[in-house]
Amino acid sequence: MDFTEQSLLDQVWVEKYRPRKLDDLKLEENQRKFLSSCIQKKEIPNLLLYGTPGSGKTATALVIKDSLCGDKYDCLTLNGSNKRGIGVVRDEIEPYLKVPASKSNHKIVFIDEFDYMTNEAQESLRHIFEKYISVGRFLCTGNYISKIEPALISRFQKFEMKTISEEFVFDYCEKILISEKVQYEKQTVELVIKTLIPDIRQIVNTLQQNVIDGKLVGINREKILTLDKKICELVFTICESIGKPNSDKVINSTIPEIENCFAEGEPDYIGIYRTLSSAKIAPWAKIVVNKYCNAHNSCAIPSIHFSAMVFEIIGAGLLYYRTFGGK
Repeated sequence: MDFTEQSLLDQVWVEKYRPRKLDDLKLEENQRKFLSSCIQKKEIPNLLLYGTPGSGKTATALVIKDSLCGDKYDCLTLNGSNKRGIGVVRDEIEPYLKVPASKSNHKIVFIDEFDYMTNEAQESLRHIFEKYISVGRFLCTGNYISKIEPALISRFQKFEMKTISEEFVFDYCEKILISEKVQYEKQTVELVIKTLIPDIRQIVNTLQQNVIDGKLVGINREKILTLDKKICELVFTICESIGKPNSDKVINSTIPEIENCFAEGEPDYIGIYRTLSSAKIAPWAKIVVNKYCNAHNSCAIPSIHFSAMVFEIIGAGLLYYRTFGGK
């Protein structure tokens, strides 16, 4: 990276203040001790970090990767939701591991969102894990450990990551604002966090974008609410209304709002499904969300597929309340 590129990155808060060491991360004590020992020895087992969105999985993995890799060529970074088939194992991962590391003890294969790789790809990795154990290690993150092949899970050292609290995010943002000598109102920072959590990257970017002449200006919640977050909140509204006297009115007004969201742009459907799956909504709604999330990659028209999910959630909720009376 040349001087100009580095200078540009230093102006972007989300990169400038990205966690660089374990002390910057919210970890349980046993996790911190184990990972600290690994970094000190420059050695890790195959490692799986799993948990809900916003739990710091990727941030932790990046700290580990950066601490262990002495050369950029000693790490292969992949996203399991994009490169998810057996082809990536055959054409990218195995060829990469055939050559030993240049400046590190082992090569690192970092797969973010590993749980979205296909079963076929995961099965083929069992052989890769064993064949190249002297050359490389796998560092993987995922939301749903249940989506990972049991035979692969047994080959990982596993850590469950807990959701980062709003208080921790506020302290992190406050340190950035103080370091950048920005005047701010606590209420404004809290508004941004409550609106955008668990997307810490978006929270930090939003704060930086709203600093004018060294002062954080007032922020309108509707203007910073992302399309994905807006859709999630509308689905939450529908779920919470079912079983209440005004349910029909809420549903009839909310469904057109969801349709209008699709007209605004292309949302991150997988991200929305994940958020809904990890949110505090009724079990009958989560069951439907999980069903449609699993079928998303094979659907013809994502917006219609999502709309079908909303209608099935409504049906499941109404059936539940008719059967059990909300008990």
